This record gives sequence, structure tokens and C-alpha cells, in this order.
Amino acid sequence: MAIKDKHYDAFISYRHSELDSKVAIELHRKLERFRLPANIRKNFPKDHQRIERVFRDQDELPLAENLSDPIEQALQNSDFLIVICTPRLPESKWCQKEMETFKKLHGQERILAILAEGEPEQSFPKAICFREVVSKDENGNEVVTKTPVEPLAADVRSESAKKRSRMIDDAILRMAAPMFGLGYDDLKQRHREQKIKRIALVSGIVAALSMVFGLVFLGLALKINSQKNVIKAQHDELEAQYDIQQQKYCEAMNLVADTLLKKGQKTEAVYALKSAMPTSSEDDSKPHLSSNVRELTKVLNIYDYNVFVQTETIPVDDFDTDLFNGYFGEYDFLSDYMNGQTIMCAEKYDRDHVLLISDLCRFYLYDTEENVLIDYSRGLFNSPPEGYVFGAAYDDGTIYIEFNDVDFVSCYEKKESDDLKDAGQIPVKDLRSARGLETPVEEEDIVSDDGEYFMRLGNDNVLSIYRAGEDDPFKVIYDILGSYYDIVKVNDKGWYILRGKGFSSLLFDEEFDIIADIPYFYECADDDEIVIYSANENNSFYDLYYVPLAGFDDLMDAAEKELKGFKPDKGFLERYKMITTTKEE
Repeated sequence: MAIKDKHYDAFISYRHSELDSKVAIELHRKLERFRLPANIRKNFPKDHQRIERVFRDQDELPLAENLSDPIEQALQNSDFLIVICTPRLPESKWCQKEMETFKKLHGQERILAILAEGEPEQSFPKAICFREVVSKDENGNEVVTKTPVEPLAADVRSESAKKRSRMIDDAILRMAAPMFGLGYDDLKQRHREQKIKRIALVSGIVAALSMVFGLVFLGLALKINSQKNVIKAQHDELEAQYDIQQQKYCEAMNLVADTLLKKGQKTEAVYALKSAMPTSSEDDSKPHLSSNVRELTKVLNIYDYNVFVQTETIPVDDFDTDLFNGYFGEYDFLSDYMNGQTIMCAEKYDRDHVLLISDLCRFYLYDTEENVLIDYSRGLFNSPPEGYVFGAAYDDGTIYIEFNDVDFVSCYEKKESDDLKDAGQIPVKDLRSARGLETPVEEEDIVSDDGEYFMRLGNDNVLSIYRAGEDDPFKVIYDILGSYYDIVKVNDKGWYILRGKGFSSLLFDEEFDIIADIPYFYECADDDEIVIYSANENNSFYDLYYVPLAGFDDLMDAAEKELKGFKPDKGFLERYKMITTTKEE
């Protein structure tokens, strides 16, 4: 179809320099994708609900010896003229001619401006800043005077291409409003209402189908009218509901990840958590929940050493199941001491011990010298797997487990501390004394080493945290199990560790939210580094190692490394409703 036979909603006039062209191309693309929001689309005929065609010379100008003819024809067939304004535009006689021609054809009021660079007085051409008024003087002669006018303009100036792109999104609404005879504020509000309503609906479906918290959603029937205060109130309500549902979705992923981890699906657990978390500490598109950080730290085994952690899964068809047929008849008598459990694996673990795995996935070490059976489910695994075991084996330092409801074998290897910096040794007796294990538990306040805070652990497992000199707690944490004896500041970020007498200590961030359980914590080192202790073959000493504290971005890097090459199948995504949404989407 020739240009003379085409109708254009808008004609874009611009200089062909790098920035001007980038803005023109992006504006062109987004204009032709613009469609009126559904909540006002019904007020317009079907053939006038979107911007159909925009003229930009590089895209639609045919080859011709005289370029002015097709351009003038395109200007004749265009409803609006959009001018990309930069300090280079006023220098272009060609662009000036386009503006003057359009004014004669359609009038000044249909010229729209995009300020892409420079100040208005540098970048706005005179053709759009003045209106020529024809009048007659006292002698009846026609007199042309120029009257200043303020052009309808949108500002997209930015050094950042990403920020400029977001500003162009807003400029699209400013350009589209006069094209459809709408007010900009009303169009923007209705556009945001539609986007937020869609996001809130998707978030609500995700949270409901996860069936973790039994969420019951209220159906929100928005009846938008012309009053701006009513539209704003409904908009604010939608945003609040969206934030609540998004937070509940993030909390639900903690339970999903814990379930996956205990079924031997570590990578899937990392994927579930990462789908609910921001990409970095600077990303505010999703909630920053300390509970997500704590769960991901556990799943990734950030602070776990000398315990078995999952390394991979192997499809059952690719696994030598003969490993599951090891002989353990001589240890059948131990079944009498395992509360009705069935022994699935009994293999030599070290010089004096045999490792046993039961059908309930509990782990035992049988001391062949002392003839003692010890439950090591917690000692061998910081987060023990759960479920009924179909097959189990221990071979060459690796534990293999096939659960009866999955089609793969989970592999667990001992995470050693070989890659950590040595911090010396300490006698077992001295460590026990240093960690308060040889002193009775006393019900008294635990004061931080810098004197800024104190804590009180009640009999109902409620931990109350106070600022020094204040009578009321500023933070209350429930379901705190175990005994604790001191709290120490670990870095200049304001993080603290509540040191436990048992297996784990608790790491708090600057808001005193728990972000990690740290097993075998011994003491603080330099900033962002702690010291852990690890048992060795010498029962009278513990080895000490320096371990770096992992910030949020470190945690995200570790998650990316774990997920490298991983592509979840459709069934997994559907089962757990892994749908990620942000307010920008």
C-alpha cells in the first residue's frame, strides 16, 4: 500500500543522531504496542482502541529521488506530530519544514514534544513554541504576530538507558491521552489499575493453589468512576492486597523448599526459594524476608561443615541398584533397638563404627568396640532428609538414598572444611568451658558484648530483645528452642550472634531478624568472619576454621551457582505454582 493510501495515528520527527534515533525507535515500537486499558476500552469503537500505525522515515519511507513528496503525503495522512527534542533538532531545516508543514495542515495543538536531551530553551524548536496569529491593523492590512505557547511535552531525559526507557513508558501515556481525547492523569490511573489488578489476581492464584496457608482471598470487584479520589483509594487498596499476597507467597516457598529438601531435591528447593526472593540487596521488586534468607542459607549449607550435604540426584535408570543389596545380616539384631524400623543399609563407616540407615531415613552409628547404637540423624545431617526409604547404600564416602515416591537417587557427600583457613586447635575441655557447656543454665538477661542490647528467654520459648536502658522489648521472637548464654556483635553492619549451648547459634541481621542457624560456632574473628570448631580423629581436640559471613548478594551468587544449567520441568512448575511476578511486570 502506498503512503498516500495509509492513515497514520502519528508522525515522528527527529534528527538522525544516535540518541535521537534510539528514542525515536523505542517510542515508535511502544506506541504501536499501546492499547487502551480494558476498563475504558469499552467506551471506544473497536477500530479506535489502539494506536494502529506510526510513521518514522527509516521504517516506512520508500526509495524516491525527491524525499519531500512522500514525507509531505505522510504528514497529510497523520493525526498527530511527535517531535523528539534535543539541542540538535533546531539545527535541522528538514525537521523544521516537517513541523511547519504539519502546522499548516492540522494546526499547532496536534504537535506533541518529547524532551530527550538538553534544556527546553535549547531543544524546543521555535515552530512549536510560538503560534502565528493573523490580524488586521487600522489600515486593514494583515499583520502576523507570534504568540508564545507552551507545547504539550514529556520529559525522558536521563543518563541511564534503563531509566529513560521507564520514562518513555510514561511518555507513551502522555502522547496517547490527546490521541484518544482523554486526560493524562485519568488514563495513567486506569492503566495502573489494570496492571495492578492483573498482578494481584496472579499472585492470589499462586498463593491459593500452593495450599500451604489455606489462603482465602476476597474477590475484589473494582467499580471505577470518574472521581479521582475513588480511583486512588481503590488503587491503594489493590497495592496493599498485592503486597500482602506476595509476602504470603514468599513465606509459603519456605515450606515448599523444606519439603523438597527432605525429599532429596536440593536444587528444586533452591529454585523455589529464589523464585520468591529479590535478585540482589538493591532489588525492591519482591519482599526481603529474613525467613527466606534463613531457609536458603540452610538449603545451600552455607555454614555446615563436617556434615553430609546433598550434591546431586541420579535417575534410577542410570544408577547401579546393586549397591542397595549389601549384606547386613550380622547387624539384624540391631533392629530390636530401632523401634520397629527396618535396616536398609549397614556399611563400615570408619575404624570403629558401622553406619545404619533405616526405612524411615534415620541414621545410626553402631560402635563395634563399645557395642553401643547412637542415633546420629542430627549429627550426620544438619537438616536430615525425611520419608520412607526404598533403597539405601554407603559407598566410598557417599550416601545414596532412593525414596519410595520419587524416580531418582539422592546423593549425599561429606562437606569437609579443607577449603577453609585454619585457625588452630582447642582442647575439648577448654572449648566446652568457653561455650558455657560446663555451667548450669541460669534464668537471667543475656547482655550483648557491646552493651547495646540485652535479651530475655522466657519459659514459653519466647525471646524478648531490649535496647539498653529501656523497659519494653522492641522485638519479640517466638518458638526459640535451646539454651543460650551470650550475644556478640560480629560486624559493622550491626549483625549479632546469639551463642547456643547446644548444636546451633543464631545469626541476627541489623533488624534483629534471624537470618541463619550457625552450627559449631566458636567465636568472632575480624569483620565479616567467624570461627567454627570441627571434630577430628583426636577426641581431645577440636580443629578451628575461619568462615566468612554470607551477605544477601553472596547468598544469591551461591544460589545462581547451584542452579547453573538447571531447567525445571513443566510438571514441577505447575505442582508448586512457580509463577514470579513484580509490580513492573
